[in-house]
Amino acid sequence: MLNMSGVEQFALGCASLVLLSTNVLAADPAVNQISQTPSIVVGPNMLASRDGDFPHMELSVAANPRDINNLVGASITTERGEGGFACKTYASSDRGSSWVDSSFPEQLQFGGADPQVAFGLHGTAYFAVLGFVKDDNNNTRGGLFFYRSEDGGKTWQKPFNLGYSYDHEVMAVDRTFGRYSGQIYLSVLYGKYPEYTVGVFRSNDDGRTFTGPVDAVSGKKILGINTGGNILLLRDGTLVLPYADFEFDPERRKTAHSSHMWLTMSADGGLSFSAPVAVNTQEHNPDRVNDPGFSTFYASAVDASDAFTDRIYIVWSDYRTGAYRLLFSYSNDRGKTWVPARQLDPNVPQWASQYQPEIAVNKDGLVGVSWFDTRNSTEHDNNQYDEYFAASADGGERFSAPVRVSSATSSPFGKGNVTMQANFWRFRGEARIAFISAVSRWPAGGDYMGLTTDREGVFHPFWADARTGTFQIQTAQVAVAKKMMDEAKSSVTGTADDDAVPEKAPPPKRLAKVNVSVLDRVELLFDPASYDPATRVLEMPVRLRNASHGAIYGPITLEVTKFGSGLGNELQEFTPTILNAANHKEREGATFDFTPALGTTQTLEPAGLSGELILRIKLQNPVRIPDFHIALTGWVPEVS
Repeated sequence: MLNMSGVEQFALGCASLVLLSTNVLAADPAVNQISQTPSIVVGPNMLASRDGDFPHMELSVAANPRDINNLVGASITTERGEGGFACKTYASSDRGSSWVDSSFPEQLQFGGADPQVAFGLHGTAYFAVLGFVKDDNNNTRGGLFFYRSEDGGKTWQKPFNLGYSYDHEVMAVDRTFGRYSGQIYLSVLYGKYPEYTVGVFRSNDDGRTFTGPVDAVSGKKILGINTGGNILLLRDGTLVLPYADFEFDPERRKTAHSSHMWLTMSADGGLSFSAPVAVNTQEHNPDRVNDPGFSTFYASAVDASDAFTDRIYIVWSDYRTGAYRLLFSYSNDRGKTWVPARQLDPNVPQWASQYQPEIAVNKDGLVGVSWFDTRNSTEHDNNQYDEYFAASADGGERFSAPVRVSSATSSPFGKGNVTMQANFWRFRGEARIAFISAVSRWPAGGDYMGLTTDREGVFHPFWADARTGTFQIQTAQVAVAKKMMDEAKSSVTGTADDDAVPEKAPPPKRLAKVNVSVLDRVELLFDPASYDPATRVLEMPVRLRNASHGAIYGPITLEVTKFGSGLGNELQEFTPTILNAANHKEREGATFDFTPALGTTQTLEPAGLSGELILRIKLQNPVRIPDFHIALTGWVPEVS
């Protein structure tokens, strides 16, 4: 066992896991851009965490390869009643519109961290997580638990306990057609201080039993090491294990501001590993006191399609320019050599920060990158952030202009995120109480976020959103139009489709639409509300679900026609003041436009759910609130 607690060991690894590259940045911003108006379609933001007004951090998400509608996610939460952190899972059976959460007795009893989810080849959901349990000497130890679900993550079987004194597990499943197809891999950090070791568990029976861990790489008592954000599988089933080193010696750490990315490989299903190969380096803010904590694990992905087979991609947040920026690189030769690192988005404002990157490659070889970006805050208040996304259709040579995914900007230092949790623990014979809030421990919302792609190629970012001042899980569907991919292919090969026969495009058809009442076509759904008794301001998030068989098009407008409860005009004297109407009216006649909550298509499809529209209302008396009488209009196809 390392001579550190799991919490402290993990914190040290993450604090030092920020890395410097000696490669040259691309000088010409134009080479990174396909178009200033990329064909990226962003669906409405969906709230995955409806389980309470407490923070949700460090997210993971996976898509079922057998069921296009099934997603599973996980997060660290502060739901433990006696304080501390516990992990939960969230399952969706409608492609991310609604979610069912699950709690675990092992997590609620002692707490946990490092949630990871994945799916097997046949649709079994997997959940791996640390659980801080008591040993025979009443010491807190980090146990590694593995759960299976055969109903898409709605319910979970009893866990398999892989042992104790492990940290930062990372999971991957071999979805190739090689000899190890279907095998599950779990990398873990362990060892006896000061030697840090990364090893790998494996399972070849759908997660029912595990073997290992097999030592993969050691820091040799010279440097600390920790697994990167992902484990990768090449087309032939070769396992690629990214990791990074860091300074753990207290004196050397005072001046250290960089460390190195590495990878090691296994060609025999995790039985043995190759010599380490250097990948790149990353620099973090040398001013540790004023560092905002944006240095998270670097992310990696591999192309399993026929587009750029086995091309390995990496992306990370780097401080070499004096501000956190996303750097990107790739390897064409299975990780042996790497193209020079360059900024993924060179046009970000000079004062803004980019951090928390995730990367995934879809079935067509399209590379998608998501991250947090502060460009919508101000130079003097560079804390507020949004989720952004960019795509490359030519193997990472150029990226689209960034597209904002989050429909509202996050404020991480809100009331929910600064609420303190008290944690009791023992270390080296001492008893301690640590006071930690969500934003003090995880200023970036966690050490990683989630990004996956489903079998149709749609991306699903899964991020810690703080638009309410509390980290909640938001997600959205992000699709890249085939036109963008064809244009990128044409620029590389000289043709948009080698097998395509040129056709004369048919004239575009115009859809005749009419503006009508749609109250009988939709349902109104409400997210958890927030109320400030000091200001008497109520914030009520409202969504629309299309209950009809036809699409409804924006603009969709909600109007408050009058106030009054009961059969008449009861409670009218307590009519509240509306604070955020689109037409600035405060009482009758106030209107709200749902169109921005429909995503970039501005369409509410049958059974579709809109994003949230927040009604901000100042109440006269919180126990005397009259009903809102409303009208709701939208555009539907005209019946001829």
